[in-house]
Amino acid sequence: MVSHLLLMSLYAFQTGLFFALLWKRTPRERLILFSQIFFSLLGGALLLGWLMYPFPAGPPAPFP
Repeated sequence: MVSHLLLMSLYAFQTGLFFALLWKRTPRERLILFSQIFFSLLGGALLLGWLMYPFPAGPPAPFP
């Protein structure tokens, strides 16, 4: 089974690479933009997941 973290990292990598190649000309500028986009997407998703952790997704569990 593929983990959500792996898929999220792959998405962040592809998105960062696409926009870095599209918007910047020099390799240094591309690397800087790629790292900014990659770490922003990955860090933002992890932060959002951490903030949502205390709130359960489903109905409350029944008491035994």
